[in-house]
Amino acid sequence: MAGRAARPTTDEEIEAISLPALNGQIRDAKWGYENGGSSQGRKAFFKRLIWLEAHREKLHGVEAPKRRFSN
Repeated sequence: MAGRAARPTTDEEIEAISLPALNGQIRDAKWGYENGGSSQGRKAFFKRLIWLEAHREKLHGVEAPKRRFSN
């Protein structure tokens, strides 16, 4: 039985993945934020997006854009 793809959920897991993999995680979170159904779901994707971009900035020097959650 196939399960869902593993998503990093801790700082240690984020540090262990490559930049292209991290960019893919960011792309997925951004898509969920922009296209999610409920406001609660969109907010969860937004929080994940901010968290992932902060780690990318810290680990790889790619500046995180300034973002604000809007309904």
